[in-house]
Amino acid sequence: MVEREKIDEIIRQTDIVDLISQYIQLKKIGKNYRALCPFHSEKTPSFYVSPEKGIYYCFGCKKGGNAISFLMEYEHLDFPDALRKLAKNLGIEIDTTKNLKYKELYEVNELATQFYTLMLTKEIGRRGQNYLKERKIDPDKLKEFRLGFAPSSGGLMTFMRQKGVNVEKLIQAGLISQNHEIFHDRIIFPIFNLAGRVIGFGGRGIDDYIQPKYLNSPETPIFKKGEILYGLFQAKEAMRAKSEAILVEGYFDLLSLYQSNIKNICAPLGTALTENQAVLISRYARKANILFDADVSGIKAALRAIGILINAQVDIHIVVMPEDYDPDEFIKEKGIDALNHLIASAPDFFTFYKNITKTNSVEDEVNLIKDLIEIISRIQDPIRLDRYLKHTAQVFNIPIDLLRKKVGMDFSPKKPPQPEKSAIKKHNPEEKLIILILNNLKYFNRAKEIVSSDDFNDTRIKNIFEILLKNENFSAQDIVDLKTEEDLKSRLLASLIDSEKLNEEDFVQSLNLYKKNILRTQLKTKISEAIKAGDDESLKKYKELLRK
Repeated sequence: MVEREKIDEIIRQTDIVDLISQYIQLKKIGKNYRALCPFHSEKTPSFYVSPEKGIYYCFGCKKGGNAISFLMEYEHLDFPDALRKLAKNLGIEIDTTKNLKYKELYEVNELATQFYTLMLTKEIGRRGQNYLKERKIDPDKLKEFRLGFAPSSGGLMTFMRQKGVNVEKLIQAGLISQNHEIFHDRIIFPIFNLAGRVIGFGGRGIDDYIQPKYLNSPETPIFKKGEILYGLFQAKEAMRAKSEAILVEGYFDLLSLYQSNIKNICAPLGTALTENQAVLISRYARKANILFDADVSGIKAALRAIGILINAQVDIHIVVMPEDYDPDEFIKEKGIDALNHLIASAPDFFTFYKNITKTNSVEDEVNLIKDLIEIISRIQDPIRLDRYLKHTAQVFNIPIDLLRKKVGMDFSPKKPPQPEKSAIKKHNPEEKLIILILNNLKYFNRAKEIVSSDDFNDTRIKNIFEILLKNENFSAQDIVDLKTEEDLKSRLLASLIDSEKLNEEDFVQSLNLYKKNILRTQLKTKISEAIKAGDDESLKKYKELLRK
């Protein structure tokens, strides 16, 4: 287990501006930095980073925290993996395996990967070897993606028993069901999370009679099909470098392009693209090329993907494949240069819709336009929405007012959320006091002379103050770890992002003022209680104290 002191050291040594700048573009605004929030769609920047305090906060979606929480949120990492990544950046060696919440599941998946890759190299895996040779998969890519083979005779359960893994863990990992192995006679594709850990598997039957042709692991505590993309672990750096992603339908399409040096590529896991997957793509790329099969199902899947990607703030393009080709077949027959040309000349999704309506009947054209309007109506940003509606009206000769009415546009002006100097006024007196202290922790010894735990009626604020008493190294970065309501943590982070530090004299003066306000609030409460209770003696005493 990593000691708390080591975790604190890693957080404090990490330059949060340098870290976040690796993922999004920050602009210096006064003492802080600002950007479009990477966690929700917005037109006006409301995401702020404080290098002084080592924290970030978005005034739009209310997400905030320190370096570790940013990595966890942005890269969908668990705490140990995010900590390990920060430590590696600093050249600090740590062992976080004991901290993994689902350590045994990761270990079981790793053992299963070793079993399947071993089977592919043995005589029992000859059919799998021949199949992959027919598909012209480069041996180096087999190793990089750790492809394997599940024999018809199984063998995984025996292998796991020899490794001391019980049946319950295999069931929990989604490798067996009702005492039968999930995968038989299939090429196995390990599925990695963004930290490179195997979280699940995909299997492709090597004979036509094996149904379904593609089979994924069932969902488990560490594997959610709609929250990860196949190949993203291998592709994320290339996607970030190009700021462009290529989305394909299948495992072999991905491998075929990847080994042809198109590495900014990923694929959904046999299901329609989800909003979570679209957000993942948008974190690494500003442009998404949809490269699906040219058949009817491929076109339908592309249209669905447009509808999901539309709010991820990415520029959507559709790579139009020649009829009867999938990307893998096209590369093998036409070559990678021909595919690169198709990708480079891919129309944006609007032009794609315009082009396909030209080849349809009037009724089909009407239906396609309705589909297009339905997709456009999902755009949350009113400026983008109105521009697309105007474009639609112009291209298809439809009155703009009709389109606006169709999508129910609200043109009332909405001011984007921004930090305000007066934000602290939204807090009650006790919150104001703890924010003042948190923002000026170097004067905490003076604060202890003036304020005590007994000054707080709010147990949440009292608990925070008592934590400060026990931990002299507490900082704004530690707010994330407080065991209190998320809403309170969010308010504290929001105020600290924009609060100015005070000199010692002003701090003490403000501290006394805030304490006086707290006492006045408490006395007013006691006066109300005394009135209700008919306690004249207490009422008189409290009123005298209030006048002082």
